[in-house]
Formats: sequence, structure tokens, C-alpha cells
Amino acid sequence: MANPWWDLEKAFDTVNHSLLIKKLPYYGIPGKAKVLIEFYLSNRYQRVLLKNSRTNSKVASEWIKVNHGVPQRSVLGPLLFFLYINNLPMAVPSKVIPILFADDTSIIITSPNACEL
Repeated sequence: MANPWWDLEKAFDTVNHSLLIKKLPYYGIPGKAKVLIEFYLSNRYQRVLLKNSRTNSKVASEWIKVNHGVPQRSVLGPLLFFLYINNLPMAVPSKVIPILFADDTSIIITSPNACEL
């Protein structure tokens, strides 16, 4: 079983909008560009639609506001996710080497000392 701290399954859904917006100026995205991205992420709603193929009927849930996550299957989604986790390597111990690629993250831990490892 994977360590839940490193398990980035459904990672695009976990992006905190407020934190991401705060990070944008650090990556050179201030002013109007930041406001556009904030607008892009805000006021999003989702619902579930179930269709019964035998009776050809549909049932829909209520619309709920989405406060986390970046749109999947979008051009900006992967970029925004990467900006969100880009400082992850600075948050791990020096003997841990994180490898980031989109929503896949691996870590390499090496040591000549078995007890330390």
C-alpha cells in the first residue's frame, strides 16, 4: 500500500485554489494574468448525471461549488498543477530525491548506511 502522503492519485482534484493563487506571483504570474487564472478557477460547479440505459431515464445530483482542483483534460490543468507542487522538492529531507512528472511523483532514497536507510 502506498504512503498516503506520496499517493497523488486524483492529484488534480486536490489543488487548493487559494494556495495556488498565492503562489502565482512567485512564478512570475502577477496582475491581470493572475486575475484571469483566479477567474478561470472560481465559480465552477459540478454534478453527477446517471443514465439508465434500460429505461432511458436520467437522474442528476444537485450542482455543488468546486473549491479544489484544476480542470482535467484542459490545456492549463497540468501547468497549474505543476505550479502547485513545484516547491515539493524543498519540503523533503535532503537525502530524499523527488522526481516530478505531471501528477506522477516518485522518490529516491539512498544511503550507504543500512540503519540510516
